[in-house]
Parts: sequence; structure tokens; C-alpha cells
Amino acid sequence: MTGLIDTRPGVFLRYEPAGAPVPVLVDVSRSGREYPHDFRSPIPFSVLHDNVSMYVEELCGAAPGLGATMLYASFPNTYVDTNRSAADIDERQIEGEWPGPTEQSDFTERGLGLIKRLSRYGEEMQERKLTVEEVQARLDDYHEPYHQELSRILTGMKAAHGRAFQFSCHCMSAVGAPTHADPGKPRADFNLGDVHGTTCTPEFLQFVTKTLEDRGHSVSINFPYYGGYLTRRHCDPANGVESVFVEINKRMFIDTETFKRTDGFAAVKETMDHVIEAVCRYAAT
Repeated sequence: MTGLIDTRPGVFLRYEPAGAPVPVLVDVSRSGREYPHDFRSPIPFSVLHDNVSMYVEELCGAAPGLGATMLYASFPNTYVDTNRSAADIDERQIEGEWPGPTEQSDFTERGLGLIKRLSRYGEEMQERKLTVEEVQARLDDYHEPYHQELSRILTGMKAAHGRAFQFSCHCMSAVGAPTHADPGKPRADFNLGDVHGTTCTPEFLQFVTKTLEDRGHSVSINFPYYGGYLTRRHCDPANGVESVFVEINKRMFIDTETFKRTDGFAAVKETMDHVIEAVCRYAAT
């Protein structure tokens, strides 16, 4: 990866285009592995770390060389989840009364809200209840700065090019976990989400789907993941800002027992290079 500018240590890294810029932002927001000093959890680290979308920043590493910008969140989503709104609060986890509005979602009910109550396999994630001040600090110091930077980049792209594309990349387990929408079910190679037709045009979603299928991959749409706050907050497809959510199946490139890359990593990296290059060409036309 080239063009690194470390604008907020511990929070995010931004990689600028190495050549002629195109209006594509590759958003890698849930792969961070810099655990803040105040993070505590009673579950084993191997279980905790399995909730991280590991190596996605490496799979997307060609993006700056292709003219895209890449934004990477350095902190883990188990500390505070950028794919949840600030109101997605599970009040069972708060010591005292939350002063702001709350927005209960299907994620909250499954223990997977802004601050995780449960791991993907149902273990209690938190050592204790958090104070209002602790949760607010995670929002102020990590969650909101990432979103503000994401918004700043997309706004600049839209102003310069008349359009902008957010490619939000993550990875998923091979089989649905107990707390997810598809418990026990095998998953496709890739899962794309447009929050049920609201975050990008059908043409862009079809383009990404076909690009993956043409390389021999199976692709599911909006299931088990449809996207979420990351793409809903920043999209505006009617005005040229399109966002698509991408989940890559871990079985193709990670040994989930050791967290090491498998022999399949190079092939998945080649696919992601190809897809990002195709999206950059699409955005430039």
C-alpha cells in the first residue's frame, strides 16, 4: 500500500491515491487490531479476536495504486462498532441512565449493538457494565471521528467528480453463528448488501455481482448481511453517492483456529485486486 497519511493514530489510517484519483473510497472499518488500553473482556482472546474482520486491509491493499482512497479503522469493532448508530444502545450494558435517544435494532436484540453484549457465538463480551462517560468517550474519540473522515472524503470526491462510490469491505465466518440471521447455514463466497435497495443503484450492485461471478464466485445479496449504518449514513444514490457493503468468506483465506492466512489468501487477494480495479474503472467512466 502506498500514500499512507496517519491522521488519527489509534483511530484511523488514510491511504491516498498513488496516481490519478478516482471517486472510490474503500472503507475497511472493522478490521482494526489495536485494542485500546481500557478494553476488557472475560472471554478468551482467541474467541474475541474471531469477531474481527482480519486481513481485509491487505486484501484491499491495491486500492491506492488504482486511484482509490482507502480508510482503515485501527480499533476493533468489539470496542465500538462503526456499523451501528450512536443510538444503538443496549441499556442493559450501561451503569446509570443513557442521556440520549436509543434506537433498538435487530442487532441490539441479538447482543450485537454499538457496544457488543455478546460475541458472535453467544458468550458475554463485557467484563462489567460501562458508565455513560465511558460509552460517550468511545463515541467521541473513535466512532464519530471515523465517520466524519469517511464523510469528508466522500464529500470531496462528489465535489471533484460529481459522484462518489463507497466500497465497504469486511469478512464473515464460513457458517452462520448462533447470534446471526443464518445460524448453522453455510455461506456464499461473497455477500453484497445495499440495505434492500436503498444505498446504491441496481446497476452498480449488478456490476459488482457480475464481476465476482465472472471469476467463479458464489454471491448472496442482502443475506445474511444487508449492510447497515456504515453505508446508510453516507449514501445518497439519487445524487451520485453510492455505497455497497461487501463481506468476504473467511473460509477462502483464514485458518480460524490459528488466525493465519491460508494458501487461498493469494487467490482472494487477486480477486479483490480485480474487483477494485473494475470498480475504479466504473467510477471513472
